[in-house]
Amino acid sequence: MTTRSGLLCAVLVSLAMSGIAQAQPVAGADGVVARATRAIEQGHYGDAHEQLASPALRDVAEAQALLADLYLRGLGVPQNFGTAMDYYRRAADLGSMSAQNALGRAYAEGQAVPRDAERAFEYLTAAAMTGVPGYQSDLARALETGLGGEARPEAAANWYQRAADQGDLDAMTSLGVLYLEGRGVERDADRAIELFSQASEGGDARAQNNLGLIYVRGEDVERDYELAFELFSVAAEQGQREALTNLSVMYASGFGVAVDEAQSVRLLEQARRARGLTLSAMLERVGFPYDARLAEPDWSQPLNPASEQAANSGDPVALYVTALRYLNGAGVRQDVPAGLERMERAAGAGLGSAQFMLGLMYAHGRNLPQDYGHAYVWTSRAALAAVPAAAEVRDALAAEMSATQLRQAQQRVAVLLEGSE
Repeated sequence: MTTRSGLLCAVLVSLAMSGIAQAQPVAGADGVVARATRAIEQGHYGDAHEQLASPALRDVAEAQALLADLYLRGLGVPQNFGTAMDYYRRAADLGSMSAQNALGRAYAEGQAVPRDAERAFEYLTAAAMTGVPGYQSDLARALETGLGGEARPEAAANWYQRAADQGDLDAMTSLGVLYLEGRGVERDADRAIELFSQASEGGDARAQNNLGLIYVRGEDVERDYELAFELFSVAAEQGQREALTNLSVMYASGFGVAVDEAQSVRLLEQARRARGLTLSAMLERVGFPYDARLAEPDWSQPLNPASEQAANSGDPVALYVTALRYLNGAGVRQDVPAGLERMERAAGAGLGSAQFMLGLMYAHGRNLPQDYGHAYVWTSRAALAAVPAAAEVRDALAAEMSATQLRQAQQRVAVLLEGSE
């Protein structure tokens, strides 16, 4: 048997920041905020935006915080980081703990604003002082890492403990990591295992993976590959990246399970996908999709005169379909300039699939100069039209752009939308 235990992912996964801001009750606006929250949960982002606009103008803090969430993620509105941060700041100044926490995360991560550790700690502390366990965990995570400055593991352990005392599973797991490594607290493997076990029983995949690693190593407990395999398996079922990798090694090595190289390879591929796609990988996966809502013509057949007439009359669908023909020489003599002109007209008329196609062409540099700014503009408009995968590509593009490029692109989106109203 080939031993590969050294390849196990030995990283004890630490806590990621909390997600979307949670609406808190606000006197006089509970009903509006509650309805908007339900609309967001149901994916009716445009309705939520309409419901929140008026109370936000009346300085209802949680309406402003929820609007900020929509603008930050480009849900039902053009993605606009500047607008999002403005709403977060207004809500935070009015005492919204969700906005305070969101601003703290933004400054900690350098998301939508320049990284600023001092402001991050200021906002994260204000939110954590309200007693919400998720916000306490966020502050603890910032203290643990130091945000580029000096780490404060003792203070982190204190805040993790406060959150764990309220049943926060992530905090239990993170506190367990500190006890296992002896950071901020005296090393106590038994306490770490207790915390991991408690969080694992609650379904925390990170704790399950970390506990599995302890049983694989056999340093603080008797080595038990079968139990480790079970723990990695339940964590992998939740898509936990490190657990997928560790489970792959178990199958490849025959630790706690019969050797299965094919399953090992499949798990490694799942782990790779769980890490998230780079822009190039995402573009490769997406390709140049045809609008699934439309009947796809037989591209080998000559262009139908009726379709050409409809395109000449400005019909967006006909412009889109004939644009694809001219771009690819499908049933017509290839004419890239004519194809681009038609695709731009279809996109300008509001056809989401044409907007997405233009965005993809700019992103790839296919038939057009590669330009992530233009690609972002068109994929943003396609995302507003709910074109599948458009928001994913838009966000992947944003990750490759500088703050200035992104701000300029978002401004162009706003100008285009104003001109189309």
